[in-house]
Amino acid sequence: MAAVASLAMMTGIAACGGGNDNGGTSAPASSGITMADVKAALESDKDITLNYWTWRTDIEQDSIDAFQAKYPHIKINVTATGAASDHYTKFQNVVKSGKDIPDVVQLEYDYLPQYAVTGSLLNFSDPTIESEMGALYNSAAWENSHVAGGLYGTPFDQGPEIMFVRHDVLDKYGIEIPKTWEEFEQAGIKLHQADPTKYMSFIDTTDVRYMAQIIRSSGAIPWTVEGVQNVELSMTDSKVKEAVDFIQRLIDEDVLEPVANKSDEYNRGFAEGRWAVQFDGCWKGTSFKSQQPQLAGVMEPALTPAWGNSTSDWKTGEVGGSMIAVTSATAKEKQAAAIAFVNWLCSDEASLKIVEDMGSVFLAAKSFQEDPAQAEVVNDYFGMPANKVYFDAASKLSSGWSVLPFNSQYATTYKDIIVPELKKGGDLNAAFAKWQDSLKTYAEGQGFTITTKG
Repeated sequence: MAAVASLAMMTGIAACGGGNDNGGTSAPASSGITMADVKAALESDKDITLNYWTWRTDIEQDSIDAFQAKYPHIKINVTATGAASDHYTKFQNVVKSGKDIPDVVQLEYDYLPQYAVTGSLLNFSDPTIESEMGALYNSAAWENSHVAGGLYGTPFDQGPEIMFVRHDVLDKYGIEIPKTWEEFEQAGIKLHQADPTKYMSFIDTTDVRYMAQIIRSSGAIPWTVEGVQNVELSMTDSKVKEAVDFIQRLIDEDVLEPVANKSDEYNRGFAEGRWAVQFDGCWKGTSFKSQQPQLAGVMEPALTPAWGNSTSDWKTGEVGGSMIAVTSATAKEKQAAAIAFVNWLCSDEASLKIVEDMGSVFLAAKSFQEDPAQAEVVNDYFGMPANKVYFDAASKLSSGWSVLPFNSQYATTYKDIIVPELKKGGDLNAAFAKWQDSLKTYAEGQGFTITTKG
């Protein structure tokens, strides 16, 4: 994250025009490519080689092979970049140097805005592409692939947040799966009183997304982004304060335990049943299967708690999910083929079938999410149709949420400003005010126009 933050600092918003003459208030100009050009690239006999960087070759390679078998004139050179953190460091380095930049790159949605505003990605928004391609994907995922009206890639998978339940912990103490945050709080108090070594869940001290999604599920909007330059920070308004106060109360009541996810402490605690539930993107279900095989049949995915008592109060957040982007460094003669490749990989029936058979990701394609048969597929690990829960969560994603164009600075300062207050007796709302001031100072120094509300 720090590496990507340095990219934003190095380039600044002033360098983000991408051919615009409007001061960076909107997306870089579109490539001018149409859906007809994309289709023609598939039907062409002109040999083209595309360089693709991804951390997911284990999932995507068979689909890539199928694409090349169908369209042999388009060769895909795949670079497996390693873990996601290594992936972003490597991509930042080549962007900084201006050399060896891939034509196609996988990005999590959270990382898209900062690369889009620095002109590193190709905007291929066009009415024909928006209409034809857009119809192939979950609407929220398609929206996530846009920044300031520009389109930079196609959605591959999504990560609607799920509450993964440990029945071995809840059942022992006669606790039902909570359906509201009020029930969650009372269940956590009961659990910790019965066994002071156990907590309802933990709150991650290394990754801001997990705390942010609790706030998102409340319907609070801590910021809004207009274009690529104008940001309104609302991190101290009444609705955000209410959600943050609730998080502080859960920590004070020993319902949530602050823990560094993926640490030795986390690994030991999870194995010992220290937490009754874990919140994460739906993709975590596959990780549990490989990392915690002994819990097969003990865990269950469920919707995250609602803030009210009616089904209309049910709003979910999102952790993770990725898209396949085309970079602005791609040669003009290869751009249509690159767009055709990313769309095929993410939406073609043959590609989807390969990935579905692996059962490893929650695809963003409508044909997957709207398939009744997929909703009924029994997940061997959970012993139930997990997709049905995932589909439901994806349909309840809260609206109005956006990603900051200086998201890495936001993530880095979370550790510096918020994490020290993630403790019993902490003052999270005071920390949020300090966090907002810090982000405002940083962003204005990078050329963003920042207003505050609340």
